[in-house]
Amino acid sequence: MIFVAGAVTVRMARQFESFPIPLVSSTTHPGDIDVRLAGVGWTVARTLQRLGERVTLATFVGTDLLGRMAESGLSRHGLAGPTTLQCASQPRSMVLYDRGGTRCGATDLRGTARLSYPAERFERAVTDGCTAAILTNIGFTRPLIPAATERGIPIVTDLHLVDDAESRHNRDWMRSAHVLACSHEKLPMSPEDWVRAMWTRYGTDVVLVGCGADGAVLGLRAHRRIWRVGSVSPRGVRFMAGAGDTLLGTFTHGYFASGDPGRALRRAVLAAGWKVGGRPDEEPGLDAALLAELCRSPGLPPITTLA
Repeated sequence: MIFVAGAVTVRMARQFESFPIPLVSSTTHPGDIDVRLAGVGWTVARTLQRLGERVTLATFVGTDLLGRMAESGLSRHGLAGPTTLQCASQPRSMVLYDRGGTRCGATDLRGTARLSYPAERFERAVTDGCTAAILTNIGFTRPLIPAATERGIPIVTDLHLVDDAESRHNRDWMRSAHVLACSHEKLPMSPEDWVRAMWTRYGTDVVLVGCGADGAVLGLRAHRRIWRVGSVSPRGVRFMAGAGDTLLGTFTHGYFASGDPGRALRRAVLAAGWKVGGRPDEEPGLDAALLAELCRSPGLPPITTLA
């Protein structure tokens, strides 16, 4: 079982022809507005589920109308239960994107970032064994860091748009994560130098950097090895929101299932590349049979040793 703690949002996505968006007081575009569940917690949990993983999701669901929508979606996929707690207002998000795949996103977490998830709920959830705990870097997962560490459960964290190796907000997760992921977009150095900085500063075992159109970089401290896998997009590029979460979920599944980080990275890049070609109303991730088929054709992307 993999334990996932993170936010679930109700997301609205709207497609435009291109940016900048012209000011028009009112238009009608059938099929161009999608509403569904999203958020890091939801996307990673569903990505793992579709690959055949048993998942427990810890999150907060609002007592408002959007919260009822979120709870319905969680229940439909067996993700609601004792680890689903209530909050006043459901997190929500919005993504504007154009036909070339460029996007502009905004997230409103309401008050969930200031909440604290009770460690005893986590402790009861992992009594039957837990392969890894994916603790997203929203504030409410902070109390779960020592709870997982004390039990020897490997922590996986995505820092997203981090811009400082001494990030005050992220420091607790950075100190404790076995797998530390982030985006390249705001890094103050190259992805390779960031990997080395995490090895030196925090002793991080596995560092994963999503690099968008340049694929992803992976570093293993034990072997002092760094690899890059170039990007692939078998369906082209249409909607990129959630690609990083797909990368993380698929990598986590493959890494802990096989112990082969290089292959896990190649599968993850392929899965993320497939997802960016889909519509925003598609289910997160992709199922194990489809991923296996993609691994055969077009095949796994090549991996290059950088250091």
